[in-house]
Amino acid sequence: MLFWVLAVTVPIYASALYMSYQSTAQRLEAGAARDADELAARLAAGIDTVIRPIEGGVRTVAHQLEEVDPPPAQYPQRIRGLLNAWPEVYGSTIATEVRAGDQTARAFAPYYFRRAGAIAYSDLALDSYGYSNLPWYRRAADSLEPAWSAPYFDAGGGETWMVTYSVPFFRRNPDGARALAGVVTADLDLEWVRHAAARVRLPPFTAGWLASPPSAHDFVAPIGESTSGDVEAVRTAAEAMLSKGRTFGLMGSPADRGPYYLAVRNLETLQWRLMLVMSRSQLVAEARVVLLRQLWLGLAGLVLLIAAISFVATGVSNPIRRLAEAVGGAKEGDLDFPLPEARRDETGVLTDALRRLRDSLKLHVQMRAESIAAQARLEHELEIAASIQQAMLPKRESQRLPPGIHVAAALIPARRVGGDLYDYFMLRDGRLLFAIGDVSDKGIPAALFMARVSGLIRVLGSAGESPERILAEVNARLAEGNDACMFVTLGCGTLDPADGRLRYASAGHEAPLLRRSNGEIVVLPTENGVAIGIELAAEYRATEIALTPGETLVLFTDGLSEAVTADGKQLGSERLGQLLVVGDPEKLVQGVLGVFNDRSAGMHVDDDLTLMAIGLAPRSQWIFEPDLARDGVRQAQAWLRDILRAHLDPARVADAELIAEELLTNVARASQGRGVRASLECRPAAHEVVVFFRDDGAPFDLLAQGAPTLDDDIESRNVGGLGIHLVRELADGVRYRREDGENVLEVRLNRKEQP
Repeated sequence: MLFWVLAVTVPIYASALYMSYQSTAQRLEAGAARDADELAARLAAGIDTVIRPIEGGVRTVAHQLEEVDPPPAQYPQRIRGLLNAWPEVYGSTIATEVRAGDQTARAFAPYYFRRAGAIAYSDLALDSYGYSNLPWYRRAADSLEPAWSAPYFDAGGGETWMVTYSVPFFRRNPDGARALAGVVTADLDLEWVRHAAARVRLPPFTAGWLASPPSAHDFVAPIGESTSGDVEAVRTAAEAMLSKGRTFGLMGSPADRGPYYLAVRNLETLQWRLMLVMSRSQLVAEARVVLLRQLWLGLAGLVLLIAAISFVATGVSNPIRRLAEAVGGAKEGDLDFPLPEARRDETGVLTDALRRLRDSLKLHVQMRAESIAAQARLEHELEIAASIQQAMLPKRESQRLPPGIHVAAALIPARRVGGDLYDYFMLRDGRLLFAIGDVSDKGIPAALFMARVSGLIRVLGSAGESPERILAEVNARLAEGNDACMFVTLGCGTLDPADGRLRYASAGHEAPLLRRSNGEIVVLPTENGVAIGIELAAEYRATEIALTPGETLVLFTDGLSEAVTADGKQLGSERLGQLLVVGDPEKLVQGVLGVFNDRSAGMHVDDDLTLMAIGLAPRSQWIFEPDLARDGVRQAQAWLRDILRAHLDPARVADAELIAEELLTNVARASQGRGVRASLECRPAAHEVVVFFRDDGAPFDLLAQGAPTLDDDIESRNVGGLGIHLVRELADGVRYRREDGENVLEVRLNRKEQP
């Protein structure tokens, strides 16, 4: 026994020591990387406090040159202003752009810089200097953006090592386009950067350098009390790390030190590199001390462990063996096995624990069996509830719909039962009533709420209530005593198959989509009210439009519009409309659900899915009877517009509306309040649309009036006749006849290709 205890304990202890050592070393490495970040931030902040205001000042001068456009004689004054405002600026110039081929333009670049405590002057426009070809000018002029130069020695200018911040400024050409006018600069003496780096304090056993990006002239500034040493090797390793996306790592052993950690950071200011070198042996020395201490403590504990095991093993092994024999005698399914008598030691505690475990296990097995039976009953009840919920939905084969209306719908609950609903049935007056809703919850509570809503819609709809009144009544009954605070978004409408008149009201539900006969998808304009069940006294308004044959109304719940597509975004109404590729309601519903059932489409759905499509079948003729005593002319124009927009271009539709207005106005005027009954009949054909205007008034041929003489003076013209003349001009054919006691005026409108 002792052998096996040691065989297990020693490897575990050795592994623990190794992991502790590695953990300590990793914490020290993480601390070193963190110190590098803090040092980089501190150094960058110190440099930024100087450089950022200088950058802003140079950009301000460039902006002023572009907006004010002062004469070049004022340039020195602005350059001196920069030098006076920022003592860290070594020198500055405003160098103008000289375009190739411009014989009148001259180079102009006055340069003012600090020398021996005073402001000195140098003319950079000399041919010997050639500023327009130098990197500090070209970088800003070519990119048309502010830019910092690489380190360079300014021979012929400031005569010192520096970096330059260059900002281009522009002028407006006569054509209004912006053209480069020159560059404003500010020079920083690199000695200032060297002093800023030297003022930074480094941790012990650490060296560091601040280096410019690789270029023709490199600049390296020691940080703190660091010396140059093997800085070139360190810099080469740092650039290699940055190229691989690394900022901290263990490097090889140079000649004058052992393995070392190298931390490198990019400073946003000037895009320079911060390099820190830390000796690995000194960094992990603390980890080795901790390892040695734990090793001695472990050895002492191991000796004590061996002694304790030898003493305890003899007193524990025999009772445990007897207990093991008792437990080992238990058979599968038989939990009444005997246990030894309890002792007043650890073995006795274990025996009591096993006895309690045995009894608890027997009770658990019994409760588990009862739970499985209850779960089976619940599953059966859920299946019954799901079948009842599906039975509450209207069946297409049981609905006696008129020939002109086609309805298809589907509901897929997210769980066994759901909170979505839809319903449609015919009213006694021949209209179709339809509704779709989404309860705020899922599962059994939502299903019960949905059943109440469906029942109320059936009762109120059968009573002939309007859609907006149905919503108000359902809301009044559900909001009262709604302790569960549940609500439902509901859309309800009626469709008259005779004239396609649609009346729709919404209680917080998503607006339906309307698929035109030409495939265009539009959102049905609705006045959305508050959801059902939230406010006791809520009012709803209805939207009324006319569906033309071949158009399909598509209603849906947010389970479709909020489904997550393969790109991680919600489907939305706009992309849902792209799935409505066919106008037949049955094929439309099957096509949309097919996309959701296709695993390759990548649709992710967490809510109930409900989709209903109502289509108005194409017809060969339509009849409408306007009430001329009220607003019949406007109603007839709207009815005619809704029908003809699928058959004529917009200009011809407008002509038809004007013809209807003229003819119906003449009929109303001729009736003289005698209650004449008028009707319009529209018959689309392959090449034309024929509209019949009928009235049962006294025989009256409007076409018998002579054409007005438009060339005569207004005073000498006969009154009237202009409206009928306009009808003749707009129509492609007009004919009058008296038929079955009615005046019949036949108007023909040829189909014309849209431009």
